[in-house]
Amino acid sequence: MKDTTYIHLPGMVREKAEMLVDAGIYGNLSELIREAVRQYIEMQKISNIDLAVELYKREKVSLGRAAAIAGVPYDEMLSILYLRGVQPKFEPSSKKEAEKELETAKRLLQ
Repeated sequence: MKDTTYIHLPGMVREKAEMLVDAGIYGNLSELIREAVRQYIEMQKISNIDLAVELYKREKVSLGRAAAIAGVPYDEMLSILYLRGVQPKFEPSSKKEAEKELETAKRLLQ
């Protein structure tokens, strides 16, 4: 199932976008918007490593996921975090998380 995102384009922007579609430069507004977002993301100055560090710091991703986003091995991600003053988390942050990890470990050992 695809996720759907709804956006509001201000009048002048929508008019210009519709002109680009009418001129045949884009097949439809969705195609134009997807391309615009893709180009915007590519132009951003944030690197994959910066993104991974920020997501990890905000506890949005695990250390392994951060390494994957950054495109570096796990041990290199650890070094990057240390160099940027981020203390990697090695223990569960809550009892619920600890119980979940314990259950996973038990399943893996069976």
